[in-house]
Amino acid sequence: MLFTKTANLFPISMSNTRCRFSWIALYLLGCTAFGCVQDKQKLVAEKVAERVMEYKNKRHLECWQNLMVKAEKKVDSLLLAEAQQALQDSLSRLRPFKPNQPPPVPAIDSLAVKPLFDGTPKKGG
Repeated sequence: MLFTKTANLFPISMSNTRCRFSWIALYLLGCTAFGCVQDKQKLVAEKVAERVMEYKNKRHLECWQNLMVKAEKKVDSLLLAEAQQALQDSLSRLRPFKPNQPPPVPAIDSLAVKPLFDGTPKKGG
């Protein structure tokens, strides 16, 4: 009973063991291959995430620098405009206006004017 009738060189128990061994080896090989693929995909995903983060940081820094350049130009132009307006607003550069001539004041009494002394001045004495 050790050998089968189909001209099998190995006994039945040996054949089952070999069959089981090959299934186990195939299963382990498949798991290992898929495990490597998963590890590889995991590694690639980590590298992609790292590169994306570097790109985002670099882009954020560039945008911040561009924003700062624009803000500096705005502030400089505002300060310059304020200084120019202060110079133009200064009263020292403007001449004061000339007031209008006041109307003539009418005399309080309406008597005619006459000399205080009658006649000509006396000489000598």
